[in-house]
Amino acid sequence: QITGDPGGLASALRHIEAYAKQIPMAVNPAAAQLAIVNPLSGSRRPPLSGLFSTHPPTEERVARLSQLQI
Repeated sequence: QITGDPGGLASALRHIEAYAKQIPMAVNPAAAQLAIVNPLSGSRRPPLSGLFSTHPPTEERVARLSQLQI
């Protein structure tokens, strides 16, 4: 009930992540947690960045949303 449409939200998360990977972002690593998806994904990702992540990886979020669709 919270998302209204889990499939739509999962699709939006996939699109946002794909877009974020295509366009290089000059982001201060200290501000990366403010983004919907990790703007530092890929080779520019600082070591140990997973220790400070505030959200699960997009794949895990999409998997959880797909479980809501019954």
